[in-house]
Amino acid sequence: MTDSSPKVKLPRNFVRFGQQVPVDIYAKNGVLLLRRGHYVLTEEQRDRLAQLGHGDSDEVEARLERERLERAAQREREAQQMRNSANPLQEMAFLQKRAQGVLQHGLAVRDLSASLLDMADSLLALSQRHADGLLASVFLLPYQDIGSAQSVHVAAILAVLGRRIGGSETELRPLIGAALSMNLAITGLLNQLAAQSEAMDQAQQEAMFAHPVLASALLREAGVDDERWHRLVLQQHERQDGAGYPLGLAGDEIDPDALLLQMVDLVCGCVHQPQPQLPALVLGSLFRGELGQFPPQHVSLLVKELGIYPPGSFVRLASNEVAVVTHRGDKANTPRVAALRKLDGPPYVDPLLRDTRQPAYQVLEPVAAAAAAIKPTYLYRLWYKP
Repeated sequence: MTDSSPKVKLPRNFVRFGQQVPVDIYAKNGVLLLRRGHYVLTEEQRDRLAQLGHGDSDEVEARLERERLERAAQREREAQQMRNSANPLQEMAFLQKRAQGVLQHGLAVRDLSASLLDMADSLLALSQRHADGLLASVFLLPYQDIGSAQSVHVAAILAVLGRRIGGSETELRPLIGAALSMNLAITGLLNQLAAQSEAMDQAQQEAMFAHPVLASALLREAGVDDERWHRLVLQQHERQDGAGYPLGLAGDEIDPDALLLQMVDLVCGCVHQPQPQLPALVLGSLFRGELGQFPPQHVSLLVKELGIYPPGSFVRLASNEVAVVTHRGDKANTPRVAALRKLDGPPYVDPLLRDTRQPAYQVLEPVAAAAAAIKPTYLYRLWYKP
């Protein structure tokens, strides 16, 4: 059967494996290939239809407009939900859940590039309104999917650092987008590695080595054409001494922001690994050069911006109380904190604000979250901002 009405090449995301096609699909000569509502049964069929498929121009345009309006309405609902929460930790919990769906499904997400940009803009807005709450979410919020949570955490910290160095939103979007999408090709693998005790096998090593290139290819397929974004994704594992991958770049061949991305990724990985390290100890190791060599200005920026005791981490005070750090202080060693309990006592009914500039409440050492003996959700209100 043929159809002589005007045809246009179908956008690739019209044809999805395991889903119904939204319009009749024709070959260029008008021969009907697949009727609307029929399922794409194999990946080979999807690829073939994506290569050859055309659709009625009016139907395709109407479908694209309908989807555009649906996405705009969904973004507005999500934005309103975040505005109504007035709490950065709740907003980040929502973003983590959204990122999990986006990064696990990759190209199956309709308009993947727009979803990534929306999340980047949300993080930039949060970094402007409540940087301390955003940082606290990185170290405090529970997560179910490390593959996506790691990307969100890195992007969140980079949003705060970018604000500190005066980057505009236009300049920062590719950096935040690269952080969100750097593991696009291995989100599932990262979850698998977190659950296994043995070393990576050969197939896993090969996937890890190839993932920067594959992530960049997936992003191009999704319509991301920002070359700086691609460069950062491709160079996220390059090292200044040339021992990185996948291109073996060295020195000035590497974009400085790719090294910043790599450094923040490493810090987050240490904090969230199966046997997590305390944030303060990780930052100390980074400062002493024990986690590898990074540009001194990057190390200084991160340590100064997060402080010795970052928001969302836990400390022991001179009063023998366990406290959570809520905000950065005037000095790196005098953060704002809320005491939660005596070390040998039950949790307080309400957190008690303490001034760590006073000798009686000075910070003595970092402690693990378990020392607080309370659920993280109990602490959300400490960052409530009407």
